[in-house]
Amino acid sequence: MRRFAFKLEKVLELRQFAEREWELKLADATRKVIDTETQISDWGAKRGQVSSLRAGVGRVDMALLWSREEYINRVDQQVALLQRRLVVQEEERSEVRDGYLKASSRRKALSKLKERRSEEYYHDALREETRAIDEIAGTQAVKRIHESEEIDV
Repeated sequence: MRRFAFKLEKVLELRQFAEREWELKLADATRKVIDTETQISDWGAKRGQVSSLRAGVGRVDMALLWSREEYINRVDQQVALLQRRLVVQEEERSEVRDGYLKASSRRKALSKLKERRSEEYYHDALREETRAIDEIAGTQAVKRIHESEEIDV
């Protein structure tokens, strides 16, 4: 039996390649989002450590308190910047996800077509093989009957 040959195999390969590219783009966009979320978390932890420092009883070093407040303000600015960046990255990831889903659905449609055509091909081939075997069996039966008639005569 011959193997099934899908006429659109090259198109399917191109669609698989395009889907893989979109998958890699989505992974990269997701990595960026996760990195930014990690940075926000790290800055939040730093802020928590510094804000827990309080002035003790007795002599107070105002320069230390002032620098602590400046540091906290800087951390807050950095977190705000990272949160704005995160919003942009989430939008980019959403756009990339949409592109990936589109490429994936195009590839899946062609894969399903290939699968359906393959099933049809092998079903037809099996039917042809069965028909050929039946024909051979019928020919042999006729031959045996014909030979037995010759022996009887």
